Amino acid sequence: MFLLHAPITPTDPNVLIAAAAMAVACSLLSVFVILRRWALVGEGVSHSGFGGAGTAWMLAAFVPSLDNPTVVYAFAMLFCIGSAIGIGWLSRRQHVNGDAAIGIFLVASLAWGFTGQQVYAQVKQVAPVGWDTFLFGRLESLSTGDALAAASMSAAVILVLVMLGKEILAYCYDPTLAQTSGVRGTMLHYLLMILIAITMILGMRIAGSVLVPALLVLPGAAAVRLARGFRAAVMTSLAFGVVGTSIGLLAANQWRVLPLGPAIVLALFVMFLGTLVIRKRV
Repeated sequence: MFLLHAPITPTDPNVLIAAAAMAVACSLLSVFVILRRWALVGEGVSHSGFGGAGTAWMLAAFVPSLDNPTVVYAFAMLFCIGSAIGIGWLSRRQHVNGDAAIGIFLVASLAWGFTGQQVYAQVKQVAPVGWDTFLFGRLESLSTGDALAAASMSAAVILVLVMLGKEILAYCYDPTLAQTSGVRGTMLHYLLMILIAITMILGMRIAGSVLVPALLVLPGAAAVRLARGFRAAVMTSLAFGVVGTSIGLLAANQWRVLPLGPAIVLALFVMFLGTLVIRKRV
């Protein structure tokens, strides 16, 4: 028996605003992430959000007033930002390989999240609030406040990239050369980590912590293969992200058995495969 999700209405303003905010923020940042070779950072940060949710569930098992989605999401946000800074600090200051730093936070956060879920389930005898949302994403319950918050976070990402785009680009290409040229490498290092955390928070409600890192990788990976020049790559990545998200929304609305997060990721993956074919023929 299939577990069907509630139907999604593509014309719902809250859905459109949140999905568009996620697509734009992830797509614009995606090119920088690909150039910096930080594709796995999103994995570590997004799964840290699950650890934050686990903390909220553990507390809610004993404090009923904390048993609501807003508290869970707030803890997930704090853990995402904290883990992003932690990964950045561990890999930059403690001479730990970047992949190792990501792996440390990823496995610890997953373990803590599942521990919190089990504690809640044992005490309450039911699955915790937001369990399926943080794994797979869910747009049906989005409120106007959620949509506006998503738009605000996306706008903040765009503003930072517009104001510091040249410096961030220089840092992504060659951090050492950029720093010797006067670019504040340490500041940009942590700033990029925080921007990644924000985009993971944006996508968590839509694609879930399991799949949201794909939204930070696939648009940029496809764009870098096709476009010549940085600006062209950014605009191409934006186009891929918006189109892929739109296809995912329509597919999830048409076939209720298909969750929204996987629908968007699969659409972007097919588009990436298309770039492989196009590149071979050019």
